[in-house]
Amino acid sequence: MDSSVVFNVATTGIAVVAVVTSVVFSARQARIANHANHISVMIDLLAEFRSAEFHEQHDYVTMRLGAEQDPEAGVRGLPDEAKSAFYSVVYYYQSFANLAVFGLLDESLLVTVLRTRIVSVWQAVRPFVERERELRGEGGGGTYLSIFEELARLAAELPPQHARERMSEIRRRRSGLGLMS
Repeated sequence: MDSSVVFNVATTGIAVVAVVTSVVFSARQARIANHANHISVMIDLLAEFRSAEFHEQHDYVTMRLGAEQDPEAGVRGLPDEAKSAFYSVVYYYQSFANLAVFGLLDESLLVTVLRTRIVSVWQAVRPFVERERELRGEGGGGTYLSIFEELARLAAELPPQHARERMSEIRRRRSGLGLMS
């Protein structure tokens, strides 16, 4: 075989390896950047979660709203304090859901972290939302807060032990890579 042919085959092989390596590293870098975007969005949204006022409103919505208010007048018929708590809490979770729909936030991350709270809020507000849909003329398949409803459905389908299983999976993967001592 001619030395120029061997040289051409070797350089072509090196070029192919370089291109494949570049593509693999680029894909990995894009995935890491995407996760970084999700983390910053989660941190920004979870800042509200640290406020005592939010937790008071959350407790009101999940524990007292249904007992103290009649859903017959929908959301629009709630007294000011109840309506303020409803909007603050429900639209907080709706914001997460909207970001997940547009791919700006990983919905599996979201439902893993906030599963119980999302489900409990939806259960508490569902009669008010359904009645509000009727009052708006939307009927049974209404769109009012439908993205939040879908997020709650996904969260409810997740087994309660999902977060623990996910953490164990990450630990196994890291220990297999020698990243944990």
